[in-house]
Amino acid sequence: MRSVGIIGGGLAGVALAALLGGRGHAVTVYERDRAGGKLRREQVGAVTFDTGPSLFTFPEVWRAYVERVGEPDPLDLRPLPGGLGVHHTPFGPVPLPVPPDHPLHPHWRSYVRTAAPLRPHLTTLLTTPPRVTDPAFLRAARALFGVTGRHPTAHAWLRAQRLPPALEHALATHALNAGVTPWDAPALYALIPALLDGQVYRPAAGMGALLDTLLALAGRRGVVIRTGCAVTGLRATTLELDGGETVRHDVLVSAIDPTRLAALRRHSTRSPVGRRTVSGFVLYGVLDRPLPLPYTSIVPPDDFRALRRALRAGALPDSTLTMVHHDPPRVTVLISMPATGAAPSPDHPWVQAELRRVARRLDVPDLLPALRDARTLTPAHYVLGGHPGGAIYGAAAPAWRAGPLHPQPYHVAPGLWQVGTGVHPGGGIPAILGGALIVNTLMAERDR
Repeated sequence: MRSVGIIGGGLAGVALAALLGGRGHAVTVYERDRAGGKLRREQVGAVTFDTGPSLFTFPEVWRAYVERVGEPDPLDLRPLPGGLGVHHTPFGPVPLPVPPDHPLHPHWRSYVRTAAPLRPHLTTLLTTPPRVTDPAFLRAARALFGVTGRHPTAHAWLRAQRLPPALEHALATHALNAGVTPWDAPALYALIPALLDGQVYRPAAGMGALLDTLLALAGRRGVVIRTGCAVTGLRATTLELDGGETVRHDVLVSAIDPTRLAALRRHSTRSPVGRRTVSGFVLYGVLDRPLPLPYTSIVPPDDFRALRRALRAGALPDSTLTMVHHDPPRVTVLISMPATGAAPSPDHPWVQAELRRVARRLDVPDLLPALRDARTLTPAHYVLGGHPGGAIYGAAAPAWRAGPLHPQPYHVAPGLWQVGTGVHPGGGIPAILGGALIVNTLMAERDR
């Protein structure tokens, strides 16, 4: 048994803590705020909201995780009606998946068939250390290259498919799952809607149930979680905590952004605005009446190229990606914006202009009048404990490095590992859980 200290009590840190505790290690998690990271519960009046990830996709990664932990699946995952939602493109609305009675359905089925050879290998790509000595990973990598061919980015791959403009625009939206535009995201992100094919879920008790489950799994394995305990520095495997306390472990794992880790190690770091992933302005509102909306509505930017220029300049774009989740009496509006650390108010002219654009595109003029109470989170919120500027997925890597094929620096230095979406490519729950599984595998190999 070894003593393991984990810096950061977000989903990645807690998920890895449960795995390490299950292997007999004495694990302590140090969290500067409260457990959960971006996934937490917030009150707006008398109504509770789960912040952070809003969709549960690729549940086979979760099942691989609970199988590794050695417990039955405790989450009651329910399919979300409407799958990925209606994408209100400049060329017209496109529901994903495209239903059989829609004019775009034949093109959708062709797109799904193109991506189909990759589907059996996706869990391997998300949960297996990326190395050429692993036959399973090699098979998965060949399947990925077989589908993406000579088109490394989402934009290049979609253009090669010669899809109708409305469908191409809707699919291009999912490059933002990597926090960047289609010109900068790996081709894999253009395949996500096909690989899901409508299989989108949410726990019956809300997304916060995932955090509750991970905390319970960790607790049953003896993991100690110290909340409100900020790490102020580290030397070798010794942590310096606020208040002057020092704690030595046999091994450390960073579950915080790599830029933050570098600062704790007294290493100089740079994070130019143009090389960051997106941040967000999020409005959590309580409705006084239901709106004529499905659970998920997505309003893409009118021009992805213009959005790319704005993000690189750290400027507010004329239009951006906005997601609306409608679950009366709750409505959540997530607006993508540059990671500059800004803290715009709901009355900011740019926020108001984007909300008006969304209301027009969704044909719900009473979107804002229907709110009786609201709370917002801004890039300034995501800066706290995260990447500079509030970049939700950390630094933006080149497309050839951002996919699952490039070996990530999971083992940073002797006795120091790192995990989380800033390390494992992409964002969302599959990347978080997959990264925890990968690091657990690599650490177990070192333990032998």
